[in-house]
Amino acid sequence: MSQTSSKPAPIAIKPFEESILRQYGDMLLDLSSSILWSQTEGRKIVRQVLEKLQKQSRHLQPERYQRAWVLQNACQLLQKTAIKSTRTLTPSEQAMVDSIKEPTERLVQLESYFHRLHLNEQILLLLRDKYGIPYPEIAIAMHMPEDSLKVMRQQALETLERWVWCHA
Repeated sequence: MSQTSSKPAPIAIKPFEESILRQYGDMLLDLSSSILWSQTEGRKIVRQVLEKLQKQSRHLQPERYQRAWVLQNACQLLQKTAIKSTRTLTPSEQAMVDSIKEPTERLVQLESYFHRLHLNEQILLLLRDKYGIPYPEIAIAMHMPEDSLKVMRQQALETLERWVWCHA
């Protein structure tokens, strides 16, 4: 007579995956959750990134390119997933946020304004300004020239500034 357990079996993590999780797991989860507005969806992206990297592990990048390689895979998955599942503000939510007159109160709604930016602008601002990733790594991760990223970042920051402070 065998007993069945009601607990799910623990997920086996391979040494390669464990190494990636240890080094980049928090950043991947935060990036994914921030873009998708969901911890649950963020965890799914992290699992998908790990699976994708495991399949590519025989082509393992040298240590100095590893973070860019991990981010490149995360950005690709985020771009595919965000098209289908990113939560956006409804027109009534946008109208409510836009109706706030006081800039300091609008600043409290920064996350709402942030999510009005294009997906690539959101990813870029998080990678550069939140995590301090240098432009050369972001260029690899996002498949864009560094100069284009710098212009995109400046335009995104100006857009946020206009939305929050100028009410335009």
